[in-house]
Amino acid sequence: MIVGLGVDIESVSSFRRMRPEVFARVVARVLTEEERAYCLSRPDPYPHVAARFCAKEAFAKALGVERPARVPFRDVEVVGRPPRLRARGVAAELLAAKGVKNVHVSLSHTSEYAVAVVVLEA
Repeated sequence: MIVGLGVDIESVSSFRRMRPEVFARVVARVLTEEERAYCLSRPDPYPHVAARFCAKEAFAKALGVERPARVPFRDVEVVGRPPRLRARGVAAELLAAKGVKNVHVSLSHTSEYAVAVVVLEA
């Protein structure tokens, strides 16, 4: 049974327009070490960072909570190929409280937009 659905879309250009020091702070605040290593190893890291940002926002929307007040960015991690979400800390506690057994994620991006959809299944 589906207990949550979230979607988020972001303009990649909003990440590209950030000053380098601001982008570095956003990456440090939003991404885990593994996500940072992956995104920054890509020839064009901006769509990858934006897609992971979308995944974290979509996750919070699927849970029905505000982010970051209730779900810290780094408590949700996009891992592997195909991508899946790993939850820890507060995010894992909220999933358990909702009885979530499976978390499904789909990411997509172009040079202009990034989007993510998250489905929570009990």
